[in-house]
Amino acid sequence: MAKIKVNETEVTIVLVNEADYISLTDIAKYKTDDASAVIANWMRNRNTIEFLGIWESLYNPNFKPLEFEGFKKEAGLNAFALSFAAIVPLTFWRKSTNSRSLFCLTLPSKRSPMRNRFVLLAWLALSSFTSAAQGLTSLISPAQWDALFPQRAGTTANHPQGYTADFFSYQNLDQAMQEMADFSVEIQRKAGVWGERITITRKASGNTYLYADVDPSWYNNSTPVEVTVVDFEDFVNRADTTNNKRELAAFLANISKETTGGWQFPIGGGSPGDYALWGLYFVHEVGYNSSNSAGVYSQASTSYPPNPAKGYYGRGPIQLSWNYNYGQFSKFLYNDVQVLLDDPDSLQRDGVTAFKSALWFWMMPQCPKPSCHQVMHDQWLPQTGAYASSKMYQRGFAHTNNIINGGLECRSSSTTAFTDKVVLRSELYKYYLGLMGLSAAQIAAEDSGQYTTLCFAGPTQAMENYVNCDLVQQPTTSLPQTQWEEVRLYPNPASDFLLLEVPAAWLPMPCRVVDLLGKTVYTTTLASPQSALPVGDWPAGVYALQLVNPNLPVKKFVKR
Repeated sequence: MAKIKVNETEVTIVLVNEADYISLTDIAKYKTDDASAVIANWMRNRNTIEFLGIWESLYNPNFKPLEFEGFKKEAGLNAFALSFAAIVPLTFWRKSTNSRSLFCLTLPSKRSPMRNRFVLLAWLALSSFTSAAQGLTSLISPAQWDALFPQRAGTTANHPQGYTADFFSYQNLDQAMQEMADFSVEIQRKAGVWGERITITRKASGNTYLYADVDPSWYNNSTPVEVTVVDFEDFVNRADTTNNKRELAAFLANISKETTGGWQFPIGGGSPGDYALWGLYFVHEVGYNSSNSAGVYSQASTSYPPNPAKGYYGRGPIQLSWNYNYGQFSKFLYNDVQVLLDDPDSLQRDGVTAFKSALWFWMMPQCPKPSCHQVMHDQWLPQTGAYASSKMYQRGFAHTNNIINGGLECRSSSTTAFTDKVVLRSELYKYYLGLMGLSAAQIAAEDSGQYTTLCFAGPTQAMENYVNCDLVQQPTTSLPQTQWEEVRLYPNPASDFLLLEVPAAWLPMPCRVVDLLGKTVYTTTLASPQSALPVGDWPAGVYALQLVNPNLPVKKFVKR
């Protein structure tokens, strides 16, 4: 047995039959003492399966890539799991693919430079997967979560919706945040031109797909493109710690209100029916289930056609409703609108997917509505003269209410039954702010000056529908009209040369290649639509190619 030190953390290496075994448990402990949960979540993740497949392709001559594709397609689905505690799935994995990367992570020779490279690769893969939830773990612990939501679904007997397992567990939220952190969204707009072109990039794999397209006239219009990037890793994880606390408090307040089984004020008063204590109690909308809801919350749509046999009632922490929301979330998560339109019940079967739906709704702007994340970090800027109500020019928590359910709760015509919910959200928010450690003065400032927690304070003090989604300091750049998806790299994996094709309109184009440690290994300026990059002398591994101007997403490739 030997130990190596990486990032000041000791990692055990065990030699068995001249093969080295690396301890993923030690690597996981770099992030948390609960290493088993981290590893279980890591092994369930699609990015992990892709990582293992690349490693096997490089170092295992008996690996079966076709059989591996079956595992890769299932990775990330609710039913998929590989676990050291579950011998059958791992045995099936090994026999099907001739894998050596699970159970026996065989390292190259001690004399080989690839030995340390593999340790670093494993470290980066596992560490990057766990880093996304640092914002959560730094703000709230599993024990605090249990104390905040003691009545959550599946933790007490005789749940009215039949849940017997902890549906809204801290671990499910943690895993959802980690997996959603892999998503980066690029929104392209042109001032005064209708439509948005939105692409989704999976950061670990570099895969990019179209989320929303525009009319052909948009491409032909010479107006410069304005680009907004939404990184899902930023959820409660930005540089401003106070705003991270405010955002988490706002998120908890809204999901508590949407799912509470409570019936009593004051919030946090400890009464039997305290709304806060009963947060996350209901998983789906009361009165509906999969057998009595066909056609509910359905609206005719060519983009997100409802399944007439399904109901799109509220499900999950944010109570996602309506077929167009299920379709958009499905497109985002699976690059297929039909998955959740045909199976909306997956949001009430799987806690991780349920939390992902809430994170998607929270982080994703739906112009002209900004996102809840943007308003809690003071990124949204209302246009002068765009609104009649002064409420719209105030900042803060009230906008999350307006984004989530403003049409019912935040209008001058809203009934008391709905405006009472505005007060409930506000009180829950201030309660969670206190638990996040904000002072009484800081909490009072949420309803002072430019800030408000109430989207409705009377018929003359109510918010309106949004008419713009402009952001503070919104980055602007002019992009070529030919799209990023047209860039091609082949063959991948490459041995001697990597062929790169780019649109002629982009030339000349500086580009660079970096390795997994971020070190630049090659730079050039592309002068031809087709170029050959000489990779023959490079060490085997994974690399990322980036076109430097404009600053576009990276494309990854493997050098054999």
